[in-house]
Amino acid sequence: MAASGHHKEVIGACLICGEDSTGKHYGIIACLGCKTFFRRAVIQRQDTKCKKPGTCENEPGRKMCRACRYRKCLEMGMTKEALQPRRDLIGCRRYSNHISAAPSATISPSSSKSNVPSFHPSPPNEEQNLLLNKIATLTKIDKDIRERKFELIRSKNETKKLSQLMKAGQSVPEHKYSIMLGWDIANVTQIELLMLLEWAQSLRGFRMLPLSDRLTLLKRYAVHHLVLESGYFTANSNVDDDIWLITNGTCMPRKINLLPEKDQSAIDENRKWRQDKLYKEMTSRCIDEVAIPLRRLNLSPEELVTLKIIMLFNCGNHFNDEDNVSIISDNGRRISIDFKNHVIAALFQHYKVTSQQDYEERFGNVILLISGIVSASSAMLESYQVMRLFQIVPFDNIAEQLLFHGND
Repeated sequence: MAASGHHKEVIGACLICGEDSTGKHYGIIACLGCKTFFRRAVIQRQDTKCKKPGTCENEPGRKMCRACRYRKCLEMGMTKEALQPRRDLIGCRRYSNHISAAPSATISPSSSKSNVPSFHPSPPNEEQNLLLNKIATLTKIDKDIRERKFELIRSKNETKKLSQLMKAGQSVPEHKYSIMLGWDIANVTQIELLMLLEWAQSLRGFRMLPLSDRLTLLKRYAVHHLVLESGYFTANSNVDDDIWLITNGTCMPRKINLLPEKDQSAIDENRKWRQDKLYKEMTSRCIDEVAIPLRRLNLSPEELVTLKIIMLFNCGNHFNDEDNVSIISDNGRRISIDFKNHVIAALFQHYKVTSQQDYEERFGNVILLISGIVSASSAMLESYQVMRLFQIVPFDNIAEQLLFHGND
């Protein structure tokens, strides 16, 4: 016998309180309780001041104070604009009567133009401020991690240089362009992937995913991360359009003979052969499809972190060819899409506040970078497979797991 009444299908966990959700409400996956709470909070224009600052953060969603629960609704992507005027705002008239009762300003036909009020853009409201704070926080975390990365790389480079000095017993000549060797690739790859793990864990949307989904996203995104970080470093460095840099300052040129004579003389014949025969395709694609477009577009830090987040979470929007099943869980896909869309909304708010001209078109150009990064990543992974196969580069366990999909 069929159950009486209406049955709401459970679709994953509510992004606010963690309990069973019943679908998408006001822009995100949520339960009926949090949906109702948000509706009332908007209608009643509730107080947004936390009654116990600093102590609500670790409480489950429904145990937070009303202000912090409302703030979390906004942070996770619920929007006031998603409320249906006829259905959701019934009963709100009593809260807005004082507005409709206020006398409206009138301008008589004989009024002079000087009496016409000038237009001033209204300051950001609370929801817009939360979006601005979100993009600012994401950008700061990304910058801080990148700075620590360069400190680690500088430390490793100094250790390498000291080792060379001790081995040679004399000073090591400086070169404008130092060719990338196996040691450079191994160490930079290790540091970049460690920083990737730290950065991904700083993202709330990533932490909310099941462990298996997080691992899947990291494995599919890792090589894109290497290409994007090196491409951004190359684009912002004062180098020729025929040079691809990794983040310790060593390079891969399109052709060895494009380097200054002094730098060419420091490269042994085997390395010259590998560059022309094994790495040429990777180098050209990385330069043409990543470094040059990035330099031309001149990405802001806010755009860079948004692009990284889009690419990371897009790695979960694929299906297996055989059975057409998502490579991550359905709930993981919903969380990924909601978080990604919320970050994009935050970037758009940043565009508006900074008066970015034609920002829709600019954002479209940012998105167009993705295809070039994916193409260059494919070429890089092929070259890295050759380096690994012939033991040219001693990749560590992190690279084995994330780049080459080890089983441990």
